[in-house]
Amino acid sequence: MRTRRLLLFGTGLCVCVMIYGILTKSLMTRLIFDTHKAIGNEQPQFPGLQNATHQSSFTGEPLQTRNAILVEASRNASTLTHTGGNPPQVKRDSKLRQEMLCQLKKNVPFSTITRKQAFKDKNSAFLPEESLEKLVHFNSCAVVSSSHALRLHTYGQEIDSHDAVLRFNCAPTHGFEKFVGNRTDIRLINTYIPLENYRGCRQEFWSENSTVFKSDTTLVVRNMDAINVGPDGVNLKKDKHHVFSNLMKYKKTYPNRTMSYIQRADFGKDILAELARFCNATKMCKKSRWTPSTGMFGVVMMMHLCDWVHVYDLVPSKKNNTNLVYYYDETRVWKPAKDRHSYHEEQIYIKTLSLTPDEDIEDTGVVLLQGLSQIHCG
Repeated sequence: MRTRRLLLFGTGLCVCVMIYGILTKSLMTRLIFDTHKAIGNEQPQFPGLQNATHQSSFTGEPLQTRNAILVEASRNASTLTHTGGNPPQVKRDSKLRQEMLCQLKKNVPFSTITRKQAFKDKNSAFLPEESLEKLVHFNSCAVVSSSHALRLHTYGQEIDSHDAVLRFNCAPTHGFEKFVGNRTDIRLINTYIPLENYRGCRQEFWSENSTVFKSDTTLVVRNMDAINVGPDGVNLKKDKHHVFSNLMKYKKTYPNRTMSYIQRADFGKDILAELARFCNATKMCKKSRWTPSTGMFGVVMMMHLCDWVHVYDLVPSKKNNTNLVYYYDETRVWKPAKDRHSYHEEQIYIKTLSLTPDEDIEDTGVVLLQGLSQIHCG
C-alpha cells in the first residue's frame, strides 16, 4: 500500500513538473514576442529593417552544421538552405580566435553619429536620434560582397532567408536574384558616393527613380575620420569630399528615404589598427599601408549588430578562377596595381576569425563569424 502511494505521488509530481515546464515555455515565448512587438512599434523610422525584431530567444551555440553554415537543429530549418553531403566539422575553438574576438570587441566599438552629438549644426535634425546599435539587433545576418565569385554559386534564396541582409555601395539585385538574393535591409556606402558629379554609382544614388537606394533600405555611411564630432558639434575639417553636406542635401531632396547613419569617426582607424596588430602578432601578414575596404567596415559592423554573421564571398572560393571584379559587371578586370585597400590582410584576418574550416571556405566562399554580443572576455 505504501509503495503504491509513493508510486502515485511520484507520477503526480512528474505530471506537475511537465505542466510547469510547458506553461513556463509558453509564457516566455509570449513575453519575447510581446517585447519584440513593442520594440518594433517604437522604431517607426526603420522601414528598411523590417526584420529588426527577428531576434531569437535562442542564444546558445547552434547545434549542427550544413556546408560551413551553423544552424540550430531544432528551429527555423528554412533559415539556411545549403545542400550537399554530410555536414563538415566546425573548427574547434582556438585561443587565437578568442583573443582576436576579445580584442575586436574591446578596441573597435561600433556606434553612429547622433543628433545630440551634432546639436550645434543647423542640419542636426537630419541625423538620427539614436545610434544604430541601440535600435536593432539580429540573430542571423548575411554580409553579401560584390565579388564576381558570387556568380559561381546560387545563394540567393539562402541569403534572403537571414534576419538582415547587408549589401555594399551600388551592388544591384535585379537580374541577379539567383546568385545574391533580392532583399536589402542595410546598405553600406563609401564616402565617394554622395558626391555630385552624377557618374556611375553616384548617378544611381541621386536618381529619383533609383532601384538600389530605396525608401525601405537603411543607409549607413562608412567613416574614415572624415566626419568628426566634438564639444562644438560636427567637425568637417577632414571632410574633403563634402560628404556631410551632400548627405544633408540628399535627405532634403528625398525626405521619404531613411536617414543616413554615419559611422563614428574613428571606426575605420580602429579597424586598421586591429588589422596591423593581428599581422604584427601572428606574422601571418604584413602591416598594410592601405585603408580597410568597405567590406571590412561592413563585417565588423554586423558582428556588433548580429549574433551570427554569414559572409558571402568576401573571402572568395577557389572556384573563382577569373580576374573579373564584380558579379554585375562582366567587363571590369581586377588590377592589383590599382588596389587601395588591405584586401589580402582582411581575408587572412577573417579566415582566422571564422568558425568555418578553411577547406569549406575554399569550396563555398561562405564564412561564419560569431557575433561580438556572444563573446565574454575576462
